[in-house]
Amino acid sequence: MSDGGTSTGRSAGAPAQAPAPPPLAADVGVVAALSVEVGYLLDRLTRVRKYRGPRYTVLEGEHEGKVVALIVGGAGRAAARRAGALLIDGHRPRWVVSAGFGGALDPSLRRNDTLLATEIVDPDGQAITVETPLSLSTSENAPRILPGRLVTCDAIVRTAAEKVALRVRTGGDVVDMESSALAALCGERGVGFLSVRVVSDEASVDLPKELGALMNHTGSYLVGAALRAVWNRPSSLKDLLALHNHASEAADRLAAVVLAAVAGLPV
Repeated sequence: MSDGGTSTGRSAGAPAQAPAPPPLAADVGVVAALSVEVGYLLDRLTRVRKYRGPRYTVLEGEHEGKVVALIVGGAGRAAARRAGALLIDGHRPRWVVSAGFGGALDPSLRRNDTLLATEIVDPDGQAITVETPLSLSTSENAPRILPGRLVTCDAIVRTAAEKVALRVRTGGDVVDMESSALAALCGERGVGFLSVRVVSDEASVDLPKELGALMNHTGSYLVGAALRAVWNRPSSLKDLLALHNHASEAADRLAAVVLAAVAGLPV
């Protein structure tokens, strides 16, 4: 609101806010689809700085002396590629990690097990080999960290029957919606690449049918959509609460594994 004078955008006498320092060259860039996936990860970085653009915010922090740049790009291959390109252009990471949740296709995998992809299959059936210098160990009582084949799809694979069919067709262990696009981008740009996927739903589990409507492009839960889901199907409340709890557990596990990867990657 104008008072008839010249507006400065801040109260008279308030100190000017210092501009953020220019971004450092990152050691590791992290690209996630959903903000819910990386909240714990962000909490565990130190010296966090924000760089706001017209479409995305890049968060830069540090872990064990390494600079980590993190971006939440939205779900799907096109969104992941846009976000990854922006991160590479602006922050010049030596490694990019596609980090997030995945659905188990292998029936032996359990929630919070983690896939460190050694091969990624895109929706056209093309396979990309991922070579990693890491060997991440698992403590006796912790969820497992396993190598395996990751399948990228262009839609949520929601039901147990769909997961079975996808595993038969591709031989995949886990499914996501972003990693093949980021693997291809990093191959084009000569940037090291990893994909870390924590199992958020087991192969035998049907996800709530309302899941797609509950996410916006940053992955935040939409309150209005959740209320409509409960109104239309009251029993969905139990499903949505379980989904929230499982996501929180998976995000905690993802933070631990990604930070272990950051610490172990050669730069």
